[in-house]
Amino acid sequence: MLATTTLLVLFVLLLTNCKPKSDSDEDTLLLLAVAASRICANSAYTGTTVVASTATLDTNTDCITGMTSSMSADLPLWIRANFKCAVGTVSGSNYVFRSQNIPNNKSFYFGSTSPMYEALASGQKSAGNNQISSQCLVYTIPSTPVVKSGSPVGTQSGYASVGITVNGLAIFNNAAAAPDTLSTEAQTFDKYNGHPQNSGVYHHHSQPLNVSNNNSNLIGMLIDGYAVYGRDCKDSSNNITTPGDLDTNHGHTTTTQHFSTATYHYHFASDATAGISTLIGSYFHGTPGTVSN
Repeated sequence: MLATTTLLVLFVLLLTNCKPKSDSDEDTLLLLAVAASRICANSAYTGTTVVASTATLDTNTDCITGMTSSMSADLPLWIRANFKCAVGTVSGSNYVFRSQNIPNNKSFYFGSTSPMYEALASGQKSAGNNQISSQCLVYTIPSTPVVKSGSPVGTQSGYASVGITVNGLAIFNNAAAAPDTLSTEAQTFDKYNGHPQNSGVYHHHSQPLNVSNNNSNLIGMLIDGYAVYGRDCKDSSNNITTPGDLDTNHGHTTTTQHFSTATYHYHFASDATAGISTLIGSYFHGTPGTVSN
């Protein structure tokens, strides 16, 4: 460990003394830190590593205490004004988000000793022994999304997450872990429609109820760069409708409260594969970026 730390310090000194720091330098340092300790949480990125059993909510940031919530000034306003509980930057033609992926809502899955614990709703059941834990999610998302030519890319293609919510949480696809169906797995959702999988990644397949509840609120962004909204659509003239023209991926092209030019975007909508309403169908509309954990 000492040797690894020494190499990391030397590399930092080499970069800082030889040339000005750039986004690529930051990414390189992040990758080295991850390789050395497998923890991406530090003050320059996502803040102090959160321990679920002692987690508390910071009322100033509306994020878990110790987590960094920062959106760089070169991000577009629709991101800067809405996203939090993660670190967002621009790197070339991509948006980069780094997140510990800890929900800013109470949940059964913090564990009964946590200040953030809340019992499941009546009729719900536990997802086994799964509990929320700090993650190292890094999203690289195209800032100018384009429709995927040829065959679309499946959302069930092994991605660590298919998108990020406005409060920095993972969006999962419209499928459940075998042999369950998502309609069965939904019985383990907490009061905000989230739950963790077996390695502690808290996520949403359905609308996050502290973000959107059958309305037109912005929910987040999928990794192909297109925004995802609640059930309803508010156009640039503030007309609100429940869209009836969605494609099988839950999307359509119109203006929204954030885009004055007609732009493709997704909606929380009924999904035949899942058997419940979800945030995305079985395919991305655009060409997805990358996500690691």
